[in-house]
Amino acid sequence: MKILNLALENFRGIQSQFIDFNGKNTDIYGANGLGKTTIANAICWLLVDRPATEEKEFDPKTIGAKGLHHIAEMRIKLESGEEMTLKKDFYEKYTKKKGAAVAEYTGNVTDYYIDGVKSKQKDYNATIERILGLPLDKAKMLLVLSYFTDSMKTDEKRKILFELADEFTDADVFNANKELLELTKFLKIPGNDEKLYTIEQWKSIASEERRKLNKELELIPARIDEAKKAIPENLPDEKGLKSELKKLEQDKENLLEQKRQLEADDENKAAESVLKIAEKKAAYAEKTAKIKEEKRSEIDRLEAERSKVSMAIRKNMEEDAPQTENRLESMKKKRQKLVDEYAKVKAKVWDEGAEVCPTCGQKLPAERIEELRAEFNRKKSERLSEINKEGQACSQTAIKAEEEKLKALKKDFQTLNVKHKEIYDAKKKVEDELNAIPSFEDTEEYAKLQKMMQELSESPKGSDTGAIDNQLEEIQGKIESVTANIAETAAAKKSQKRIEELQNDLEATSDRLDYLDRGIYLCEEFTRKKAHMVTESINKHFSITRFILFRDQINGGLKEVCEPTGTNSFGEWVEYRSLNFAAKVNTQLDIIDTLNKHYGVNLPVIMDQGESVTKPIEINEQFIRLIVDSMATNYRIEQM
Repeated sequence: MKILNLALENFRGIQSQFIDFNGKNTDIYGANGLGKTTIANAICWLLVDRPATEEKEFDPKTIGAKGLHHIAEMRIKLESGEEMTLKKDFYEKYTKKKGAAVAEYTGNVTDYYIDGVKSKQKDYNATIERILGLPLDKAKMLLVLSYFTDSMKTDEKRKILFELADEFTDADVFNANKELLELTKFLKIPGNDEKLYTIEQWKSIASEERRKLNKELELIPARIDEAKKAIPENLPDEKGLKSELKKLEQDKENLLEQKRQLEADDENKAAESVLKIAEKKAAYAEKTAKIKEEKRSEIDRLEAERSKVSMAIRKNMEEDAPQTENRLESMKKKRQKLVDEYAKVKAKVWDEGAEVCPTCGQKLPAERIEELRAEFNRKKSERLSEINKEGQACSQTAIKAEEEKLKALKKDFQTLNVKHKEIYDAKKKVEDELNAIPSFEDTEEYAKLQKMMQELSESPKGSDTGAIDNQLEEIQGKIESVTANIAETAAAKKSQKRIEELQNDLEATSDRLDYLDRGIYLCEEFTRKKAHMVTESINKHFSITRFILFRDQINGGLKEVCEPTGTNSFGEWVEYRSLNFAAKVNTQLDIIDTLNKHYGVNLPVIMDQGESVTKPIEINEQFIRLIVDSMATNYRIEQM
């Protein structure tokens, strides 16, 4: 498309101006304040309904002017050779209300014309999109030189650039980077060697498993430490203890045999009582050792369960509930806003003052009044429909669902707190039970046996049996000590076995984490290589520009960016923001020229501050430069 000429009337301080472009590259010279930027704004306003300067609430009024028509008219030539005239007429609207002597200002009106025929705005814009071959939002980035690089958001620029990229499959990436083939071993779906996870699926699964394994790694050392506490520092040899016990018992048996030969029936009963005490104590020691181990295991289990409930409480309190409350509050506010707006729109009624011609004060023809009424009712109905549609996301049903969700979270919070207390109380109870287990000497049974022994010892005995009793007492003490040591050793062996199991778990978990870390690293390398291939496939379309579309992060990931780069005076590639003005302009020209080719269009390019670049690169499009000339009192035009 080429611009043939442009005519302005009462347009932003320009009373009357005609510029003949002849469809050629054109340089427009003028002093500051003469209106060069206004020319760019007028062209963009006619074509994409927005100014080149991105000014909000743009209108072409001349400051202080009233009752004037502000007109921009442009003739263009299409690629087909067809010529077309576009025109917009912006003016104030005055309405004389019933009974009023003077018409009042009621707003602004824009009339649209195509080849002199008045059109509706949507028909005008649809025609512009058809002749440009692009939607209006994309057309502006090709018309205004700096719009793509300086005004568009990163996501919008990336979306457009990715239209230029080649299609790459995972197989393409593997073929181009053989060192990544190891990754395929990680991607195999268990039980099905023919199918593979996608990179994203496996990385998501691995990251979740890694998170769980890290939590397990936090708990295992504490469990190992607890089991170690149950093992005495200087543990005697169990085999030696059993051998010693066997000898002591044999010595004891020999003494008892001697005593049986010497003692009367009463003395025999005393010996039997001593033996009974020893047996009872040994049995009691073995029994309590087992009970203590069970209690310690139960305490470990309850502590692990309490830790899990504490994490759930913290997640509910710090994440789930606050997020749901914020979302609910936002929905309620939005709903109330829409309800208020709906009532306001619903209450709007036809203004009978609109039935009177603002110029002559006569009532408009009936068919015109009917047309205006229909337009009023249509817009009102459309807005009510839009409000209803917007309200679906914050309907009473949706709000009720969020309230129920918040209610459930609060109920869960109460339930978790109750459960936490129950677990705490249960653990405290087991700890109290463990601490309350008495020694054999503190039991009622031991007291009864001691009383019986006392009674027997007070009965008359021979001197020989008394000596034997002393030996038996000494041996029995040793037997009791060795028996207690054997029971303690047995309990320690169980703890040692538990430690070995936990250490094996720790090693297996660490190995699994190393495996997952390797796979995640390969996934990130795959993503990085694919990103490089995509970037290269995009950059090959540009002559002097290279885009950076991904940046490495400290955590090893990639951040999506869209940073053009160009070469400085030393031939080095530097980021766009670090280039000098001329290099930036040439980068912008390269981008626009490439995108014109991509979309198969040929739109004019407008460049402000053209005096700052002495050698812009050549492009295929009509190039209009606005150049400051401090000596010019009027426009000076040069064409090529």
